[in-house]
Amino acid sequence: MPQLYQNKMKNLIQSINQFISLTKAEEKEVIAKFNTETFSKNEFILKHGQYCSKIYFINKGKLRIFYLDDKGDEVTCFFANENEFISSYSSFLTHTPSKENLQAIQDCELLSITKTQMEQLSDDVPKIHQFRRMIAENLFIAMERRVAMLQSQSAQEAYENILKENPELILNIPQQYLASFLGITPQHLSRIRKNTTY
Repeated sequence: MPQLYQNKMKNLIQSINQFISLTKAEEKEVIAKFNTETFSKNEFILKHGQYCSKIYFINKGKLRIFYLDDKGDEVTCFFANENEFISSYSSFLTHTPSKENLQAIQDCELLSITKTQMEQLSDDVPKIHQFRRMIAENLFIAMERRVAMLQSQSAQEAYENILKENPELILNIPQQYLASFLGITPQHLSRIRKNTTY
């Protein structure tokens, strides 16, 4: 296996090993099932209504997941950063059309695995079943946290918490996407920024 390809997979293996402990042989099984895909800034990885057949690992770049509300306005659910897994997971699991859009907000290099490949990998490396369950749990927790944030915090409080916990997000996410994530207008976000001490 070419060294360059193995280097691309290094972060993937390290991330999986945070959940489960793979042997060297099992690592090779994992690497063989993932493929490299690149997307340009603003390009869609998945659109509403399409079937999601892959799970992605973000090697480089950032993504966002959003949907359209009843008025046709974009509502950002959450952002995904490097070394994180992302998917329209309900569509992936149930083979139903996605209600969400996955979009690159920077040039991205993703490592992808199809549902068929994941099933084969789970058969070859049974402990991958545990890993898959953890991915699903983490995606669910991320969504739950956003709902809790919108219900229990003001936009000012939510912004200040993001600034404290993930300042890089504030610096690198376009303002309209961050405003959508907070459930406010870009104009309201501008006022909050002016009133926030960095």
